[in-house]
Amino acid sequence: MNYIHFATFDIQAESGAQPIFEIFGWPVNDTIFIGWIISLGLVLFSIVVTRNLALRPGRLQNAIELLLEYIIDTTEGLLPGGGKKFLPFIGTIALYIGISNLVGVLPLAKNPTADLNTTVAFGLTVFLVSQGYGMQQKGLWRYIKGFAEPVFFLLPINIIGELAKPISHSFRLFGNIFGGSVIIALAAFFVPGFIPVPFMAWFDIFIGLVQALIFTMLAIAYISVASE
Repeated sequence: MNYIHFATFDIQAESGAQPIFEIFGWPVNDTIFIGWIISLGLVLFSIVVTRNLALRPGRLQNAIELLLEYIIDTTEGLLPGGGKKFLPFIGTIALYIGISNLVGVLPLAKNPTADLNTTVAFGLTVFLVSQGYGMQQKGLWRYIKGFAEPVFFLLPINIIGELAKPISHSFRLFGNIFGGSVIIALAAFFVPGFIPVPFMAWFDIFIGLVQALIFTMLAIAYISVASE
C-alpha cells in the first residue's frame, strides 16, 4: 500500500497543476501561468510578423501563409463559406492548443491542456460559438425547433446530445494530454533519471500535434453541424 501511495504521490507531483503564486487571494497554477505566457507570445509574434509583411515573403512569412491557407482550406471543406470568416477563431485554437501540447518538452514546463480548466474553457467557447452561429444562420425559432426533429419526442435526447458535445470535446483533449504525462511520470518513477527521448517525443510531440488537429477539426465540425 505504501508503494502505491508513493507512486500516486509522484504522479500527482509531476502531472497535477500546482499553485505558484496568488493574485488578490486567488491562486494561480503553473498551467495557467504557462497559458498566459503562450497567449502573450502569440500576440507578440502576430504583431511582429504582420508589421514586416513583404510582397516577396521570406521563409517565415511563407510558412505562416501556408499554415493559414491550410486552415482556410480545411475549414472551407467542412464549413463552406466559413474559411476566412472563422480563420481568426479556428487559427487561434489550433495555434494555442498546438503550442500548449508541445510545451511539455521544455524542462519544468507543464502542458496547459493537461489542466481540465483549460480544455473545458475551450470546449465551452466552441460550444457557444457554434450555437450562436447556428442561431444566426437559421434564426432563433427555427434553430430551437430543429431540436424537435424529426419527431417531437426526440427533443430531450437532442438537447442532451448537444450539451454533451463540450464535455466530450474538452475531456478528450484533457484525457490524452494528461494521460501522456501520467505515463511519463510512471516511467520516471520506475526508472529514475532515465526517460528515453523517443518516448517523450511520442507523447509530447506526435500525440500533441494529433490531438491539436483533432480538437480543431471537431470545432469546425460542431460549427458546421449547428448551421446545417
